[in-house]
Amino acid sequence: MSAIKFINLLNSLRRLPPLSQLSGDEERMLFELRELEANQGTLSVHDVYDLIASQSPSTSYRQLIALKKQGLVDITVANADKRMRLVKFTRQAEHLFRSFG
Repeated sequence: MSAIKFINLLNSLRRLPPLSQLSGDEERMLFELRELEANQGTLSVHDVYDLIASQSPSTSYRQLIALKKQGLVDITVANADKRMRLVKFTRQAEHLFRSFG
């Protein structure tokens, strides 16, 4: 696939919900979280705080909550340690990731 076709595909996908409803920072976080999950298997809220070094933990948390409100992630309590909150992708997010191939 040529670079122009790839860029056109990305732009087309970004214009469709749910990506069209996210800010650029929220979209970046979504894909950064996906990469982190692929590398380490599970995600915690604490991982989100450290995900983007150039922003504060509170900003990262607000973006995470925005992703939750858009139905892309769920935040649950870990079974092993009730103090820990886990981040998991919803079916909607998984469908989105599959559409990118």
